[in-house]
Amino acid sequence: MRSSRGWGFGGKLRELRKVKGLTQEELAERAGLHWKFIGEVERGDSDIKLTNIARIAKGLGMDLGELFEYCFPKVVRSKEEEEVIGLMMKMAGKGDKKKIQKLKTFIEEILE
Repeated sequence: MRSSRGWGFGGKLRELRKVKGLTQEELAERAGLHWKFIGEVERGDSDIKLTNIARIAKGLGMDLGELFEYCFPKVVRSKEEEEVIGLMMKMAGKGDKKKIQKLKTFIEEILE
């Protein structure tokens, strides 16, 4: 689970660690991980397994669900947005590469 510097999981983890008043070393000790690994995760320089995310959550005094809610807040979408996303997922699930490429091109044109 990589993130670009300062954003995504690593950036939110750093923010949360600081809010809780912990150093990387303290969090690492509580989570049973190496402090260098915590720094790599926060910078987005390291992939992280779910088992280690769970250890970090425990080190922060949270359960895994709470950590994910903090790092990846739920996006509220309109009914129409959910329908469009559902249609795109349905198309992608069928695996028709030509149609998927056409949809991608169409969406890119709209976004320009």
